Amino acid sequence: MATDIAQFVQCLKKPPLSRTDKDLKVIFSYLHGMEALAGVREHALQSLCSMVRYEFHEGNDIIYYQGEVASCWYILLSGSVFIEGSMFLPRSR
Repeated sequence: MATDIAQFVQCLKKPPLSRTDKDLKVIFSYLHGMEALAGVREHALQSLCSMVRYEFHEGNDIIYYQGEVASCWYILLSGSVFIEGSMFLPRSR
């Protein structure tokens, strides 16, 4: 089931503890369709749905510095990102 990106983002913007079962289903549906998460088991993906959150960053924001240990993983919904001099764009659904 394809989920509208606006509805997905709206659900992500809610605090994780405030999400309804419907919100979790919307999040699951969207994440389940992502190629990067194709190998994640259903139970693990459902757990992920209860903790993912939405962040917005302005252009030229630095999220990680080279050599820094990452404590989270980002999914790019729109825009572009530079990693070691190469540009990456989100995949279209």
